[in-house]
Amino acid sequence: MNPLLEQYAVSTEFPEASGAEQIEMLQMRDRLLAVESTLSNQEKNLLSQADRRLIQQAPQVLLELSQFVDLAAERRTQDIPAERWWWYLDVLAQIQENTALSTALT
Repeated sequence: MNPLLEQYAVSTEFPEASGAEQIEMLQMRDRLLAVESTLSNQEKNLLSQADRRLIQQAPQVLLELSQFVDLAAERRTQDIPAERWWWYLDVLAQIQENTALSTALT
């Protein structure tokens, strides 16, 4: 099993981790993107599960992360494409919030 993948998967289990640790997690995901095509099917499945967990926990992760970095500014500064969606947790959290509000109003 890819050790970086294992570390990333474990990191997604702790949305309350410090913002510094969350930044490291996003950087790990960047490194995984570079080797994603070499992962086994089992590893790709684990990556998919960890990604889904991160997406679901975007609002909680963002609480800590936003104390250390402005994701929108970081994306502009580093010209981060949408392909690296994990740097768009603020957008994902907003979508989740809007969906929850819309559901509550219906």
